[in-house]
Amino acid sequence: MAEKPINKEGTAAGRKVLELLRKYPDGLTAAEIRAQIGGDVGNQEQLMRRLRHLRKHYDIPFSIEGGRKAYRYKGEKQNVHTDSGAISGKQRARILNLAKGKCQMCGRTVDGDDIKLQVDHRIPQTWGGLTVDENLWAICVQCNHGKRDFFKSFDPAEMAELIAIESVHERIARFLKMHEGEWVDSDKIEDIANVRERQEDWQKRLRELRYPVVGLDIETTRYTTEQGFVRSRYKLVKWADLPSNHQQLIRAWDNKKKRPEIKLQLGIA
Repeated sequence: MAEKPINKEGTAAGRKVLELLRKYPDGLTAAEIRAQIGGDVGNQEQLMRRLRHLRKHYDIPFSIEGGRKAYRYKGEKQNVHTDSGAISGKQRARILNLAKGKCQMCGRTVDGDDIKLQVDHRIPQTWGGLTVDENLWAICVQCNHGKRDFFKSFDPAEMAELIAIESVHERIARFLKMHEGEWVDSDKIEDIANVRERQEDWQKRLRELRYPVVGLDIETTRYTTEQGFVRSRYKLVKWADLPSNHQQLIRAWDNKKKRPEIKLQLGIA
């Protein structure tokens, strides 16, 4: 039986959004899209849903420059596969096997703590998370309920915009700003850092946000869980808009730190 063709635009309103983004190569904010199209696009949440659908088939990155949050159309994606969100039996078995009977969030075990593991998305689909092994984990029922309660505290549209940001530095910084003045567990930051691509050292990206050329003031503390695991928490104390060329500035600062006189000033051995 022939496969049904994919409706890439989703709806007539989605088609209008796509045509509008193609018309403005410098990008448009969500507010500008709604102003141009009017009531046809729906409310903010409906617009985010239409954008999420479009981004399954088209390269429409989200970026923040000079405080302006814009979506830019870059072209059609190749080899697109739809994601229903359903976790297959084989996939579920594979993730459970990798967990080896241990909750991948709290560390408790099936045998030692009489828990039941569930396979779930690390990043929810409503935020743009995909049903791929890298975005699945096995966690206990208690942790899963706690995670869902945590996710409910966020606006899905706002989080979808955050996930769409290409720069890992920008994603981490914006996530911390959502909790400015509050402690944020490291595992939540790790999820945000890795949502688009696996970071070999996401903690380094976090440390780089503290560089003088970037200017964020981020405090760190450690705590011990009930299960005896030592975890880190981070708190944004002072915010600064990231320069549009922050990655180049970070690389330049890294190179500068290698100079003997700078190492002496910074107290680096």
